[in-house]
Amino acid sequence: MEPPNFFDLLGKDLLHAILDHLRDDPFAPKFFSQVCKSFHDLESTHRITLKPRRLDFLARAPQRYPSIIHLDLTLCPCVDDLALKALSLAWCSSLRSVDLSRSRLFSHVGLSALALNCTRLVELDLSNRPDLTDVAAKAVAEAVNLERLRLGRCKGITDLGIGCIAVRCGKLRHVGLRWCIRVTDYGAGLIAMKCKEIRSLDLSYMPITEKCLQQILQLEHLEDLILEHCLGIEDDGLATLQANCKSMKMLNLSKCRIGRVGIASLTNVAQNLEKLILSSSLVVTPVVAKCLQRFSRLQLVKLDGCLGTKSGLKAIGNSCTSLKELNLSKCVGVTDENLSFLVKTNKDLEKLDITCCRMITRESISSLTNSCLRITSLRMESCSLINREGFLFIGRCQLLEELDVTDTEIDDIGLCSISRCTKLSSLKLGICLTITDNGLKHIANSCSKLRHLDLYRSSRITDEGIVAIALGCPSLKVVNIAYNCNITDSSLAFLSKCQRLRTLEIRGCPHISPQGLSNIVAGCKHLEILDIKKCRKINDTGMVQLAQHSLNLKQIKLSYCSVTDVGLIALASISCLQYISIFHVEGLTSNGLVAFLLACQNLTKAKLHACFESLIPQQILKYMEARGCVLVWREKTSEASGYLPFGHFGPLAPASHMQEVNHM
Repeated sequence: MEPPNFFDLLGKDLLHAILDHLRDDPFAPKFFSQVCKSFHDLESTHRITLKPRRLDFLARAPQRYPSIIHLDLTLCPCVDDLALKALSLAWCSSLRSVDLSRSRLFSHVGLSALALNCTRLVELDLSNRPDLTDVAAKAVAEAVNLERLRLGRCKGITDLGIGCIAVRCGKLRHVGLRWCIRVTDYGAGLIAMKCKEIRSLDLSYMPITEKCLQQILQLEHLEDLILEHCLGIEDDGLATLQANCKSMKMLNLSKCRIGRVGIASLTNVAQNLEKLILSSSLVVTPVVAKCLQRFSRLQLVKLDGCLGTKSGLKAIGNSCTSLKELNLSKCVGVTDENLSFLVKTNKDLEKLDITCCRMITRESISSLTNSCLRITSLRMESCSLINREGFLFIGRCQLLEELDVTDTEIDDIGLCSISRCTKLSSLKLGICLTITDNGLKHIANSCSKLRHLDLYRSSRITDEGIVAIALGCPSLKVVNIAYNCNITDSSLAFLSKCQRLRTLEIRGCPHISPQGLSNIVAGCKHLEILDIKKCRKINDTGMVQLAQHSLNLKQIKLSYCSVTDVGLIALASISCLQYISIFHVEGLTSNGLVAFLLACQNLTKAKLHACFESLIPQQILKYMEARGCVLVWREKTSEASGYLPFGHFGPLAPASHMQEVNHM
């Protein structure tokens, strides 16, 4: 008689809650299902979302997971018509959402099977398929219950195909036609006339004019309209619009040719706007600012990349007094006078981006921190005139969660002030050449919620500061300490205690050895992205450790490392690995490269030196292409002369000198 299984006593609701909690770790549900048979069955029936890493898994997936609702095939670029037909039959009663934005082999035949068999399908993403034509669009139109459709970069679809979709799919609510360059006013107008339930419409980079806007603005439920880089939309055309879209909340006119007349016209047709994005599109003058005053509910304005007159930017402060988010990144004309006035009239501001506003000084930061006590995000990269005293004011912002002071004059005293922002979760200190370990210790002692830390090229930081951060901020997920000659294995030993770490960039840290890498991969099981470029001490031993412990690793850059064929082939056993960059890896031969490419079944992209391209047999290259893996070949110039890869084994080995690559 078998002993009783005490797990059977647990209620299903509790077990379902446990499973939902485990979703962030792709391996946790698998381990859960291996506990006992009842757990295996429960996990199979409870799973509703599936993102397979390999196409061959799909054949047996329906039997294991019978209730899939959301199917993400972005890691399976070779999905063809037969696969689409099979999965549409297997999940015909449950499937509601399919993402095919990275798949390239299916045609209208597979789409037709999907649309006809999966009658509950409401969401479909076919982006990045410029070869799809109107025949494919006609097949999509058979999915009459669609609510969300993305056709971004489907450059072969014309007005005819869009017309078929518009006539049949009247329930559409969210439509993305970005870069559908053969769809004109006629096709866009048909969507507006036939699909009355549309909430969101993206027509960016399309050859449309104001002619279709007349129909679009009559949509009673339209909330978001994105018209980025629609160069056919100009002031004169906007002035002719008569419709009034009271439901619209967000309008994106980035990179469009509009000015005062166009903005004035918009105030008449979209009076209830809450978000207005005008990036790189106009000159901000007092007249333009006055037009914005008519948007009484405006909460977000993006003017990044615009040319702003001093009086125009100051007038924004008079016209828009209830802003919560303002983007002035790279906006020419931002000064202390107009920015100080603007923040004083918008005391509820929560997010401000003043990146590369090179004329502002400590006066602006003082005004900001005195007026906007609710600020949660402040981006001020490359604000070069703000002196060290200016950063002392930031400590007043007790609600601050995100701060970017990359390439500024901030010092340890400034970091001490910032440490008063105890809710800080993202801190970017790249190229801050005056901060030291003492400043980092202040952050470590007070900002325990920190998730993202960027210390790129902050050359005075040493192991002491990183150790303090690792101990004080155990929830770190992203760490960048690239190009720092002071960092050693000691830093990685303590960072390994940050078990939630997912991204680590340590390129250009010459003292990192396989031992340090071993510590990281043993402690940080969730590591997904690793950049060890120019860590020249890293060798095959480090790669073997990666292969044994980093089961979740998706991306790795290892150019200029001391890795040979043995280490590279070891990496091929990581089932999650999708992207790799390999330039001038000492000891790598074409034989080893071929072995790696064939063994790494889930690889979708590899960047390689062009000297290998002619040495790899054409049948191997064709096989990789058929499998959906993109091989990018690049010629790179040398950073150090006299480098010759060793290990010329067999006819595939490179015979010429390999040149080291520059920064990628």
